Amino acid sequence: MQRWLASRVYYGWVMVVAALLINASSSVMNPVVFSFMIGPMADDLGVLKSDLSWAFTLRLVAAGFIGPYMGILIDRHGTRWLGIASGTVVGVTLVMLAGAQELWLIYLIFLISGVAGLGGPAGQLLTQVPLAKWFVAKRGRALAIATVGMAGGTTLFIPITQALLEAVGWRVTTAIYGITVMVIVVSVSALFVRRSPEDLGLFPDGADQPPSEDLAISPRIARLTTTHDWTVREAFHTSSMWLLLGALAIAGTVLTGTLVYRVDYWQETGMSPGLVAFGTVLDPLTVVFSAFAIGMLADRVPVRYLGGLGLLGLSASVVPMIITDGQAWTIIAHNLTWGVAAGGYITLNNMVWPNYYGRQFLGAIRGIVLPVSIVASGTGAPLFGYLLDSGLDPRNVWMISTAGFAVAAVLVLVARPPRLQRSGTVPAVPIAATRP
Repeated sequence: MQRWLASRVYYGWVMVVAALLINASSSVMNPVVFSFMIGPMADDLGVLKSDLSWAFTLRLVAAGFIGPYMGILIDRHGTRWLGIASGTVVGVTLVMLAGAQELWLIYLIFLISGVAGLGGPAGQLLTQVPLAKWFVAKRGRALAIATVGMAGGTTLFIPITQALLEAVGWRVTTAIYGITVMVIVVSVSALFVRRSPEDLGLFPDGADQPPSEDLAISPRIARLTTTHDWTVREAFHTSSMWLLLGALAIAGTVLTGTLVYRVDYWQETGMSPGLVAFGTVLDPLTVVFSAFAIGMLADRVPVRYLGGLGLLGLSASVVPMIITDGQAWTIIAHNLTWGVAAGGYITLNNMVWPNYYGRQFLGAIRGIVLPVSIVASGTGAPLFGYLLDSGLDPRNVWMISTAGFAVAAVLVLVARPPRLQRSGTVPAVPIAATRP
């Protein structure tokens, strides 16, 4: 089938559609969707929400542990068979979750599901890494379209989750989601996913020659990316890598903590479940458009500017949570601002690694970067949970979120594209500098 499609359209766009479908179906594992389940699950099991949130942390820890190995496998073999295996693992564990009665078993199920590598906090290795290899000049728009799948899927599943929870409870809901993920991810991976354009005798973007030899490439694109393929060792010897890791660690902590507990917080201010559901769905609905628009801009504007502005926007979006007394406009303002800003944060996670460090070792680099985001995101949910359970005023907790996003923004803005200067090697300079 792939040969037939490749003869009619650049196969990279088939990969984009495949990634979109995988992202959409696996969005049921998004913290935004999970936040609607944590209350019913805790009540049913008779446990504290902060204790239950450790299940989410364990899933992230498992994903962080498997990330480096998965990144290497993606570089070597692609994501076709990994996608089949991941879709099966996620589907089976979600179905198993429907029958779990003990907290320790839920912990174990979430731990196993983390090995699948779907629903990661810093962009999914299974979809983002392959697309970054299929595109260079059009990388921003390709990743933006695929990212719409996650945001669009989350938008779709929020009202579905709310309706299913009221109609059949959280157990049947998770079983339905498990079957959905299994069917879509496994079938799409088997039929359409391929490792790289070179495997089909193609070059990135459907060009007639490799990017490094494309003399017609515009200076604009040359300023945004590099053709030097940095090794893992080289990448981790740059200051930009450590600045970015620090920014993502701080942002991941406060982002996950805010996402998991904001729904309960809005309800505690006296807002109706209907208003909270409406307000919350505005976030991923806005992300659908912002991630696409900002991703398109990433083909024209340096990604650190887009990411820095996105993080500043996330900081500003928390202010309505601090000042609210239950007014409807505050949840709407928060989620609209959060959704717009999240597009910049998502674009940063998707684009900065291939733009700064190249294509060949991208999976290995992102596989090592992933545990940092995993640890940060996994820490955020229980940390915020214990702060709230201790009786700390939620407004003070949200102030931590605001400050964290602002600090992360500064770190991103000062993380300039790295340059490799080493005797006997070609410097990692922009594409334009390779021209005669």
